Amino acid sequence: MSVLYVVATPIGNLEDLSPRAQNTLKEADLILAEDTRVTRGLLSAFHIKTPLESHHLHNERANAQRIVARMLEEKLSVALVSDAGTPAISDPGAYLVGLAREAGIPVVAVSGPSALTAALSLSGFEEGEFTFYGFLPRKKAELAAKLQSMRSGAPLAVLYEAPHRMQALLEAVTAVYPGIRLSVSRELSKLHEQTITGTIEEVARHFMEHPGQLRGEFVVILRLPDAPEAAAKEEAPASPEARLVDLLARGYTLRDAQAELVLAGSRKNAVYAAALRLKELARGLLSQEEQAD
Repeated sequence: MSVLYVVATPIGNLEDLSPRAQNTLKEADLILAEDTRVTRGLLSAFHIKTPLESHHLHNERANAQRIVARMLEEKLSVALVSDAGTPAISDPGAYLVGLAREAGIPVVAVSGPSALTAALSLSGFEEGEFTFYGFLPRKKAELAAKLQSMRSGAPLAVLYEAPHRMQALLEAVTAVYPGIRLSVSRELSKLHEQTITGTIEEVARHFMEHPGQLRGEFVVILRLPDAPEAAAKEEAPASPEARLVDLLARGYTLRDAQAELVLAGSRKNAVYAAALRLKELARGLLSQEEQAD
């Protein structure tokens, strides 16, 4: 029976390629690589000569269907790798894995390096819960909206970012979450590995003063502020009657008070009904006074 292996490869240091991963790549009939030039360099370092094919974002759909069809016809051992780290996590591969499972083909994880877990282990943040967002939107408005939405999630948000976009990300985080603490890791497992922690203002200032460090792939971990209290716990809005009474006390006529509430966004029918109830209440009180006299 055919088997699909999802193989984690080094995120920088070649010594992180496990013996199991080496054997899997050597014994596979075919290796699917995000970028064959990158993977060919890795295979060459370990004297692995397994046939190599391209499997990237732009050809994944058609390619996955072809590969799965072939695996159903032949007994084929296929190893899926990305340029670095674990495939199918912010990298191509998830569609192929899903298609293989639907076809009844066994899928086996050959675990190993992951920038996500490496950065979390270096952050020093004790919160156990986190949400992984991968790469965020590029457009400024969409980026701000995405950052805002994170407030209702887990206490830690883990992001990936390219070096040429780090400055824009830091500016956006500063605008949405001033004073927030974060951890930024780059060049993980490489010679110039670096992790910087502090407030967003401190980290942003660091990279402004050291622009030469805006190199390599980045993992950013945000320690999010507490979410706002649920709307159910907020003070209930005043009723239309109470708001009308307040305006009447401030010198408005009943007609003008009604118009004011409608202009402020209240439904016209609700305001009219509230005014009728106030009139009925006023007539009732007046009738009681006349009877008392």
